[in-house]
Amino acid sequence: MKRSTGTSPKRRRIGAWVLRVILGLAFLLIGITKLTGTAHSIDYFEAIGWGQWFRYLTGCLDVTGAALLFVPRYTFYGALVLISSVGTATVLSVTVLRGNPFWGGLGMALQPLILTLLTIALAWLTCADRALKKAPNGH
Repeated sequence: MKRSTGTSPKRRRIGAWVLRVILGLAFLLIGITKLTGTAHSIDYFEAIGWGQWFRYLTGCLDVTGAALLFVPRYTFYGALVLISSVGTATVLSVTVLRGNPFWGGLGMALQPLILTLLTIALAWLTCADRALKKAPNGH
C-alpha cells in the first residue's frame, strides 16, 4: 500500500479557506486603515519618506487583494497582489525603517514578515489547487 506524502485535497481546501478568511479580514482592515489615515498610518508612511501617495497605493492594493481572496477563482491573484504590498512592507521594515526609534523595532518587522509568509502559503495552496483542477486525469 502506497502512502501519500502530501496533504489531502480536503485539508488543502480547509487550510486555504481558513487563510482566506483570516488574511482577507486582516488586509481589509489594514487597507481601510491606510486609506482613512487612522492608527498612525500617516506617521508610518512619513517615516518611510516616500509621501502619502504610497499609503493610498498600498491601501488600494490591500483592499483589492482582500476582496479577491474571497472569490475562490481569483484567490491566487489576490494573494499575489497582497504579497507585493506586504512583501514591500517587510523589506522597508528591515531596511528604510531600521533604526527608527518607533517603527524600526523587531515587532514592526515581524508583523509584515508573518503576513507575507501566510500569504505566500495561501498563494501556494491555491496555485496547487488550480494545477490539480487543470490536470488531464484530475490527479
